Amino acid sequence: MRVAKKSGCIKTTTGPWTVRRRRRDGVVKTSDRWPTPRERENNRLREQRRRRVAARIYAGLRAHGNYQLPKHADQNDVLKALCEEAGWHVKEDGTIYRKRHIDVIAGGPASGGGAGGSM
Repeated sequence: MRVAKKSGCIKTTTGPWTVRRRRRDGVVKTSDRWPTPRERENNRLREQRRRRVAARIYAGLRAHGNYQLPKHADQNDVLKALCEEAGWHVKEDGTIYRKRHIDVIAGGPASGGGAGGSM
């Protein structure tokens, strides 16, 4: 029988979970909760399944969508690639702005009421 190796950032501790609740008066109350072993196992399996699905999505986007994603992509990388495709530029700090497309037809921007005019 093969025993699964526990690695990565999925919690393997057996201590209590910290629960923070905001009371009606606005004060945050902190308490500890001891989950059952079954609950811990279910959470671990749910997290593994979520990561497997995300990895398949990222692999599909790399293979079929021509997205230039890093090897260990996360949701931010996918959002950045989608923004780039939609015509938005994303800086490293998360600031986004619309890309300017300059039509180079007849030596300059398209004349008339099109989107290539000045603002």
